[in-house]
Amino acid sequence: MKKFDVYDGDRPKRSSLRWILLAPVVILLSLMAAMMTHEKQAAIKGTPPPKEENKETANSDNSAKRKIRNNIRAYVKAESNTYQSGKFGGISNLKINVINTSDYTLDRVRVKITYIKANGGVWETRYEDFYAVKANSTETHRIPDTKRGTSVEYEVASVKSKSLGLE
Repeated sequence: MKKFDVYDGDRPKRSSLRWILLAPVVILLSLMAAMMTHEKQAAIKGTPPPKEENKETANSDNSAKRKIRNNIRAYVKAESNTYQSGKFGGISNLKINVINTSDYTLDRVRVKITYIKANGGVWETRYEDFYAVKANSTETHRIPDTKRGTSVEYEVASVKSKSLGLE
C-alpha cells in the first residue's frame, strides 16, 4: 500500500466524518444568510427615504414659506373693476378682486377701500374681508354703492394664513 492511503481497520478517517457533518451545516447557514439578506432588501424598498432627505424637503418647504411670508405683498394683490361715478358723486358697481398667486390658502385678506371726494380729500375708509382665498385663485366681492365720492383707492391691509404662519 501507498503511504497516503492509510486505513486503520474498521474505523473511518476522522477528517471525512468531520466534512460529512460540517458540509450540511455550512449549506444551511448560507441559505439562512441569503434569505435574511433578501428580506432586508425587500423591506428597504418599501420604506420611506431616510429622515435626512425628509429634513431637506422640510427645510426647502420652510424656506419657500419664509420667502412668501416675507414678500406677501408680491403674492397677494387687490384690483378693482371699472366702476361708475355719478355726476355729483357716488360710486356704484364697484367690485374688488383679491388675487392669491401663492401656493397656500389665505385664511383672511383684509382690503382697505378709501373713497375720495372731488376735492381730493378722503370721504370714507372701509375694510372688506375676504375669507379662505384658495391657492392660485381670485376672489371677487361686490362692494355696496355709496352716495358720495368720485374715485376709489384700495390696497391689501393685512393677510392671515395659518399654513404660512401669518397670524
